[in-house]
Amino acid sequence: MRPKPISWFFENLPGIQILEDRYKTSIKQSYALSGFIPLETASIEREEILTSKSGDNEIYGVHRLNPESKDSALALRFDLTVPLARYVAQHEWELKFPFKRQQIQKVWRWERPQKGRFREFYQADVDIIGNWDLPLFADVEILFTTHSALRSLWVWTFVINLNNKKLLIGYLQAIWIEKSKLIETIAIIDKKDKLERKVLEDLFQKISISTDAISDIIKLIDISETGDFDTIFDSFGSLENELLSEWLSEIEYVYNSLIKLWLSSDDIKFNPTIARWLNYYTGTVYETFLTGYEQYGSMCSGGRYENLTSHFTKNSFPWVWGSIGLTRLLSILISEWLIEEEKQSLTQVLVTNLDDAHLDKYLDIVRLLREQGIYTELFLDSSAKMKKQLKYANDKTIDVVIIIWEEEIKNNTISLKNIATREQKEVSSDTLLEEVKNMLN
Repeated sequence: MRPKPISWFFENLPGIQILEDRYKTSIKQSYALSGFIPLETASIEREEILTSKSGDNEIYGVHRLNPESKDSALALRFDLTVPLARYVAQHEWELKFPFKRQQIQKVWRWERPQKGRFREFYQADVDIIGNWDLPLFADVEILFTTHSALRSLWVWTFVINLNNKKLLIGYLQAIWIEKSKLIETIAIIDKKDKLERKVLEDLFQKISISTDAISDIIKLIDISETGDFDTIFDSFGSLENELLSEWLSEIEYVYNSLIKLWLSSDDIKFNPTIARWLNYYTGTVYETFLTGYEQYGSMCSGGRYENLTSHFTKNSFPWVWGSIGLTRLLSILISEWLIEEEKQSLTQVLVTNLDDAHLDKYLDIVRLLREQGIYTELFLDSSAKMKKQLKYANDKTIDVVIIIWEEEIKNNTISLKNIATREQKEVSSDTLLEEVKNMLN
């Protein structure tokens, strides 16, 4: 049988796995700093739960291989949000609102294979859920928290593309786009980065958008590319439309609050043409791209929706959500050489094993170092030559090797070798711990 994995399911070699684990820990800590508590939900849900907010084209079904079994209709979750909606409705009388949750788990989607997209991947979500109402500062908190998490990963070259559903809908209404054509119009606008202007204009004409309206939409797209708040406010703030008035008030509040929280204006680009999922969101929406690598798609996105739990409860739970696509982010950073792999092992110290007769001495050292929180291995094979044991330490990028020769045992001394610098020195057994810590630092 060929050891062939399923394509576009993500598996790591040790160095990448250690890096991924470090990233998950860093994100969790950043989320916790803003008061988000950890949560995990089941990987498998009832199909009716998942299809309540999505079609079934991207969902993996789950069943037993036994053809005679009569299983319930079950499926793997395609995101973390729909299961959370079910969870909130299930526990609405037990949770304390606003409920601030963080969750880093895998999801599964039947994606079309391409760079940056996988069929099994990690999402790192934060959510704030209100009970009947949720202040606008929740939008600020989600944006700031995901921004801080990305900064904690030393990902510096990214820009948040910020929008609000009310601007795009309000603008299209103000230029007299018929309500029945809004969804089609927005879908075409969403293709602006992939198609030339002439092709976009032809698509608008095919759905009978007037020449003047097409000109106004192209103007919106061109102005959006500047990303400048003042220019966009000046262009659209004077239009008379109720949604545009609400947008202007909300977006100014969110933007100014982020600046007061020490986000740089260079970190935020206002992009009125962000249209993805606008039939889903009700207010703020954002997508985050690595500068120079926008072709991979957004690595962090989110927004506000008023009642995602409507399929499960009559109570209203307004919601703001943000998510870092951890697997996509790592794949971009690694494939574009923007980050180096971690060392191949977590081990800091290797104790060489030269003679079974001295096993007690080796184990005393292993126990001493592990009790101090120093990751320590004892080489497994006492018959292996020193050259092989040193090669093992070098291949796994272990920092320090402890060597105990026969004569050193008699003298109560131990040899320490720094693999990176090749420095080697003999130390007293009594000062071993201190010397190892100094060498690791």
